[in-house]
Amino acid sequence: MSSWFLGQFYRFFALVNETLASGHGAPGSGAATVPLTNPLGADDFGEVAEKVIGALTVIATPIVAVMVLVGGFQILTAAGDPEKFSKGKKTILYAAVGFVIILLAQGVVGIINDVFS
Repeated sequence: MSSWFLGQFYRFFALVNETLASGHGAPGSGAATVPLTNPLGADDFGEVAEKVIGALTVIATPIVAVMVLVGGFQILTAAGDPEKFSKGKKTILYAAVGFVIILLAQGVVGIINDVFS
């Protein structure tokens, strides 16, 4: 990161801190306020983790399907070459292992939420 960027970053937050400390924009001060909405609609870490893992599952499912098809295609077009056949098997194996990891993460988040709630 460049020093110019860091300098601008620190100046911005110094300005925000000064503005908040002076009372401008504070509720009831008469200044215009901008409402901030929560884009995830989550109130705690457990809900955020559930939403992130759910999104990963939605994204991973079609990727796994495509990678299994790619691995199958590699196996079918190996034409007796053991190296290409092995590459296709590894593609399918890695896709399956990755999907199992995402499913396990979903279960772990559920268990953690049950323990801490």
